[in-house]
Amino acid sequence: MVAEAWLVKMSTNLKHALLLEPSSSNKKTPLPKQTIGILSFEVANIMSKTVHLHRSLSDTDLSNLKSHVFLSQGVTTLVSSDVNHLLDLAVSEKLDDLTRVATVVSRLGKKCNEPALQGFEHVYEDIVNGAIDFRKLGFLVKDMESMVKKMERFVNATCSLYCEMEVMNELEQAVLKLRRSGQGQQHQGSVKAFEQKLMWQRQDVKSLRDASLWNQTYDKVVEMLARTVCTIYGRIETVFGGLGLRGRKDSSLKREVEEFTRGADFSFPCGTNPGRMFMECLAMNSSVSRSYDEEVITFPRTMKSTKFGSKSRLTQHASASTVGGSALSLHYANVVIVVEKLLKYPHLIGEEARDDLYQMLPTSLKTSLKANLRSYLKNISIYDAPLAHDWKETIDGILSWLAPLAHNMIRWQSERNFEQHNQIVKRTNVLLLQTLYFADREKTEAAICKLLVGLNYICHYEQQQNALLDCASSFDYEDCFEWQSQCQAAYLD
Repeated sequence: MVAEAWLVKMSTNLKHALLLEPSSSNKKTPLPKQTIGILSFEVANIMSKTVHLHRSLSDTDLSNLKSHVFLSQGVTTLVSSDVNHLLDLAVSEKLDDLTRVATVVSRLGKKCNEPALQGFEHVYEDIVNGAIDFRKLGFLVKDMESMVKKMERFVNATCSLYCEMEVMNELEQAVLKLRRSGQGQQHQGSVKAFEQKLMWQRQDVKSLRDASLWNQTYDKVVEMLARTVCTIYGRIETVFGGLGLRGRKDSSLKREVEEFTRGADFSFPCGTNPGRMFMECLAMNSSVSRSYDEEVITFPRTMKSTKFGSKSRLTQHASASTVGGSALSLHYANVVIVVEKLLKYPHLIGEEARDDLYQMLPTSLKTSLKANLRSYLKNISIYDAPLAHDWKETIDGILSWLAPLAHNMIRWQSERNFEQHNQIVKRTNVLLLQTLYFADREKTEAAICKLLVGLNYICHYEQQQNALLDCASSFDYEDCFEWQSQCQAAYLD
């Protein structure tokens, strides 16, 4: 009965707080609410990430995850064929992304007037550790599509505002330069023309500030994001339970999220103790330190960087036997992409290009490649077309499943790099499990080594053919035929 009464009171507090409905016990004169202002560009970035995270949890995307992504040859060959392990990796990444968003929302909440929004980290912590059954509360978003469309409108308007402010700044600089330079009637006409353009541009900027996040209050924006974050958490718990994690839904999943937040250095004094009321938790002083290497806000640099723990739980899935655990994922991705490009024009590959590719390889792969080349090529003195064709087919077959992992690795990292600079980009649904990050290092190196051996054979075959053409142009036909016959005989011996 005590716990039930506490939940009822907690529900009332949360509903009043997160829906911004004034409660009967808090009818003080409201303080003026701050507007987002220059931070609107950073907020648009996190809002865009939130929208993308929601869309990635659609029925279509989740069906594709299980029926295509998990069964793709690259994933099953190098990462894992265990669906439960792949589900663990997928849910870990979704929760990791959500925790990053929640941390930024918590930081923005410090600028709100509403106490519950100021202490959103406490709400999020209590939800993910199971102290609050959010399904019994009334602050979740009932119509996520309408909320998402609303946030998308804010994001688009804020992007337009940024572009128009850039134009306005250029016009202001142009007007200043014109005012400082020269005299004359024609010059004055140019100044007036630019001043008119500047006036119109300022009107456009003013209109966009009203339509974008710029003139929205922190309370309004954080309330939208806070409700959306909690709703997305519920969606993650529900859908991944339905995809095969139902047995761990009520305990392991919550524990995993709790570990995320603790890994992110959330230090919440209220924790899971139901004896402490929500408003008591908010009144307590908490020391929250955050550090995360991948999330740095810089667009323009008007807020302190948001950082989480030095290593997220997602990356902790990568053991030392994986490519990511060996800190070679981007390196090997670049090697595979270079091989893919060189294979398109093998006749143009010279000694310098091959040497550059060789220097890209780590010591272990260099040693393996030398051994393979020595074993395979020691008895070859001439390179024939049928074998070169077979090698081409072999390499194409390997690249058909290895190259997508390499390209996904570059794409995944590029998106994170853009996020660090607060650039809003078209996001993809590429998960880290679809890259080389969790790939088995030994199997990956064996595949790359085979690519390099095959590429070496094809390059030498192309060089041999070029030499034969040079020979044909330098000697008469009989001499060239005799030279080719001697080479063929030596190869057969």
